[in-house]
Amino acid sequence: MKPTNHQWRPYSPKHRVGKLVNHNCNSTMDSDLPLRNVVGGSTEPNYETATYNYCTKCNQPHVRRAVEDGLSHILFVTGYYGKTRPYMGRIFVVGYYEIGWTATIGDSTGVAVRPRKLSFTRIEDAYEITPERWQQINPQSTNPELNSHRYAKQRICGDMFDEIVNHFDAHDNTDDYLREVARLKARHNPFTSIPLGRIFIINVGSNSAHQQVSPLFDDGSFEFVPIPATSDDGCTFGDLRRFDEPNVRLTELFGSLKISPATKVHNDPEFSTFTYGDSPVVKPGLAHMTKGDFLFFLARLVPYQNQQYRSDEAMFALIGFLEIDEKIPLPSDSTINPLLTSPAFNRNAHVRRWINDSTPCTDGYAVYKGSTNSRRFHTAVEFDRDFVEDVPILTAAGTPWNWEKHSPLRVISSYTRAPRLHIDPSIDEERAARFWSRIWTLQQ
Repeated sequence: MKPTNHQWRPYSPKHRVGKLVNHNCNSTMDSDLPLRNVVGGSTEPNYETATYNYCTKCNQPHVRRAVEDGLSHILFVTGYYGKTRPYMGRIFVVGYYEIGWTATIGDSTGVAVRPRKLSFTRIEDAYEITPERWQQINPQSTNPELNSHRYAKQRICGDMFDEIVNHFDAHDNTDDYLREVARLKARHNPFTSIPLGRIFIINVGSNSAHQQVSPLFDDGSFEFVPIPATSDDGCTFGDLRRFDEPNVRLTELFGSLKISPATKVHNDPEFSTFTYGDSPVVKPGLAHMTKGDFLFFLARLVPYQNQQYRSDEAMFALIGFLEIDEKIPLPSDSTINPLLTSPAFNRNAHVRRWINDSTPCTDGYAVYKGSTNSRRFHTAVEFDRDFVEDVPILTAAGTPWNWEKHSPLRVISSYTRAPRLHIDPSIDEERAARFWSRIWTLQQ
């Protein structure tokens, strides 16, 4: 895997200036937010990987010029076509990137950026480009107002620039964007053919040893409940929200369990910016993963209805995956790669732990970052004997699993205790095809 810090170069702006860059808010999106067309193939701006122009070249001449001229910010402007009708068709600045890193993409002229800081807001709080503001931004224009966001390519500095940045900092709703993108992408298969990446599986989340469990609902949807934290990972159970109902706390599903919302939680993996932290030293199977491989997450789920869990029907299920794009080692001393503090990585529990207590990582921990193809599933994919034997999933020696000595749950737990490579499509495309088919058939 190419070291991330060789790919992304620190960027120091020369001027505190924002460059207007347009993006399309798609009218088919089932959202109030002014999002890009998440399920229609649009990847820019890519909030979840905290990049711009990295996934797909977009407005490349303007971004390249902004970097060449040392500008500090990109200001994203769009015409609104979401579900909140009073704002329909009006033009707004909806978010910004403060450029922190750049990378060369494609040929030597392509430039991608990654922010040191980003902020996006709901349409109710977005910064409208009114005729008065347009005249301030572009006093040479013969048009009294901005008729199309495609013509918004100007630079903004001084008092108006400060007003815009301060406004977004006071109305930051980036969390809403990340949750909505994950929700919209959950049912959508980003691949038109069987991916070439190898398939790894790792067991995560609360299990039978924990008081709280991950609920499975009758329609196949679920909630992922992480394990409690033994140190300050910067997140509590009270911070966790329902996947399809982000205004509802996850703790409301715990029923009679006496778990304080203030209890610290190890929220890893996290499905907002799609990161996972672990040690390839302690878990050597992870050391073999490279860019383009897939790390699937296996969780223990318990059927849930009317505030009651049916513990005797617990099951294992695949709940999502990272398509591995980047890997950054966590520090073993007092230094830290600044990129870890960026919005691309700073939601990861291990990064937050390091930031909170500066404890060196002595076990070789690293943070794995997923590409924009990474997914948290909408519907749990039951990982039972039928799944294992249909694909099939084999032992490390290439033989079928032995189901005779223990219960199915215990057998699955035993064979998936250590993360490792399970399927290499370059060797066995048929097994890979059956594996992926089981995934996407359930997400429709």
